[in-house]
Amino acid sequence: MKNHTLLSFVLSAWLAAAISPAFAGEPRSFSLKEVRQYAVEHNARTRNARTDIEIARKKIWETTALGLPQVSGSVSYQNMLKIPITLIPARIFDPDAPADAFIEMQFGTQHNTTLNLTASQLIFQGSYFVALQASRVFLQISRNSLEKTEIEVKEAVTNSYYLVLLSRQTRDIIAANLANLKQNLYEVGEMHRVGFLEDTDVDQLQLTATDLENALRASERQMTITERLLKFQMGIDLEAGITLSDGLDAILAGLKGDDLLAAPFTLTDHIDFRIVDNQEKALSLSLKKEKSDFLPSVSAFFTHQASAMRNEFNFFRKTDDKWFPASIFGININVPIFSSGMRLARVGQAKRELEKVKRSKAELAAGLKLGLEQSRSEYASAIEKSANTQKNVNLAQKIYGKTLVKYKQGVATSLELSQTHTQLLTAQGNHIQAEIELLMARTKLAKALNRL
Repeated sequence: MKNHTLLSFVLSAWLAAAISPAFAGEPRSFSLKEVRQYAVEHNARTRNARTDIEIARKKIWETTALGLPQVSGSVSYQNMLKIPITLIPARIFDPDAPADAFIEMQFGTQHNTTLNLTASQLIFQGSYFVALQASRVFLQISRNSLEKTEIEVKEAVTNSYYLVLLSRQTRDIIAANLANLKQNLYEVGEMHRVGFLEDTDVDQLQLTATDLENALRASERQMTITERLLKFQMGIDLEAGITLSDGLDAILAGLKGDDLLAAPFTLTDHIDFRIVDNQEKALSLSLKKEKSDFLPSVSAFFTHQASAMRNEFNFFRKTDDKWFPASIFGININVPIFSSGMRLARVGQAKRELEKVKRSKAELAAGLKLGLEQSRSEYASAIEKSANTQKNVNLAQKIYGKTLVKYKQGVATSLELSQTHTQLLTAQGNHIQAEIELLMARTKLAKALNRL
């Protein structure tokens, strides 16, 4: 009875865990930090990069095993359906036989089996020891590739997170403007109804409202696309519901105390520099490998075999027929002597490849420093632009508010009201664009400093 109760409890818990996500329907909330962590774990590119690391580890063992004892066994069986006939001079058995007389004889047995066991051991081979070092460098290259992929994924989801927030802000701004405009349109309509305003005044506002309605629908579609892009980059189902817990205002406020503009930069900490550094190590080992081909290689082997010859297939039955053993131990020494310059040509190629990557490394170092200066400049400019566009928004709102009052008093025309409203929308759009540039510049600078 106890076992039955325990089984029922386990099944109920399992069913609840399996069914609840499907019926809960509650979107999962993500902060910017959580989005990055989730994407690093679930994005297809990072998962493949982690698989590459496992492949590199297997490659190390594969290379290591080449220098460890190798044992192989074989079994061969021959059925001589027609035993070959050999002609032997008859004089071997009969001295008086004619010189051109031969006797037909068959040698061997119909059934022949050989069991063979061979063990070999590499004693010295220069390229083997270089390959061991190269396999470890290959593992480090795979690790660097994973780190670079993670940085790129973090950069992508960070920018997408910002775009989702900015697209929502754009929608809210347009919706707020549309709501205010509809209120104004209602008031103007009432004034027109009692004869204070002309038809063109109402039509002008209606035209602007229609444009805003179209812009609102377009912004909602754009918001949906950016949300799906974020989910795609995170490695989450596109139909899954998610919410973003970090607000745009909080993120922008957090930038005020940002120290990225004055953050120190260490060249060796940058992933791109470390990747090129590993490439240099790999090519150095490649040169070392080509040089090692001039050295001799030494290996030892031991072979033991047993052969049986039968006229009947009775290898698996106990008989008086024997198995004939044979054992061999030997050492192989392979000394390269002359290759018509082929090995020298390979060494020359490896040297030049190493020279190329050294020049690329120096160029990359200069490029990273220059890129950092450019990223800092763009970030500083983006901060200034964002502040200035915010001032413009405040001024545009002030101008529009005054023009609206004048319009209701009959002092300003509908054209002036429309122009100031368009000016306000333009200022708000410019500010949103400035915020996008600010956040993107911040992400770019963080990546240049390897601080994503």
